[in-house]
Amino acid sequence: MVKYRKLVDLIRGMENVAIGFSGGVDSTLLLKAALDSGAEVAAFMAVGETFPPEEQKAAISLAKGLGVEVVPLKVDLVNEGRFARNWEDRCYICKRLIFEAIKEEAKELDIPHILEGSQVDDLGQARPGRAALMEMGIRSPLVEAGLTKAEVRSLLKEMGVLNWDAPSNTCLATRVPHDVRITADILRRVNKAEAALAPFHFKELRVRDHEYWARVEVAKDDLPRLFQEREAVTKALKGLGYRRVAIDLEGHGD
Repeated sequence: MVKYRKLVDLIRGMENVAIGFSGGVDSTLLLKAALDSGAEVAAFMAVGETFPPEEQKAAISLAKGLGVEVVPLKVDLVNEGRFARNWEDRCYICKRLIFEAIKEEAKELDIPHILEGSQVDDLGQARPGRAALMEMGIRSPLVEAGLTKAEVRSLLKEMGVLNWDAPSNTCLATRVPHDVRITADILRRVNKAEAALAPFHFKELRVRDHEYWARVEVAKDDLPRLFQEREAVTKALKGLGYRRVAIDLEGHGD
């Protein structure tokens, strides 16, 4: 594809790059293109309580399969007051702290370019974290090459990369309503809740935490099945301490 060749050429011209890697489809294609470019590549992944541990293990394994040892960076967001207060700027603060850590590592290694995996579809959505990236001079080569999410998935599928159809996901903090202070206990509860529902294989699963009750979101076309499984879902979540369980009838949405 022309756009992929453009992406590879962009990175080749940088020669030495640091990539913020999450294991999602976008950062996976970015990493693959960087490796195909022949540039020197270092991959960094933020780790901490806001990220599901199993997903991070899978991301590290995926990168290793592509030929890269990911460098984990501990980013203690929960104990960072500006993040934990959970105001509307939470995603901005998160992105800022993560890429400040990556920038520091890149500086030590004398890596001049730091890249991240936003793609064109992200530009049409409200993403406060993008402002932080732009302020810090972090480049988004998928955007520069004009790649959309559908094109990213298509390319990964053609290349035989296993996560090409992996669902989009966000950090666990997004399950907590704004202005409710984020704590490690809440994040652990959310992670356990989503892990308990994982065997149902719902698409775009989110368990929104409202302290004593849980609001379950799935993809719109999975709503009928969620309703059919409501008794088992309710039992699983009440077993974790939730008193009430609700279904979001609009389905998952950004």
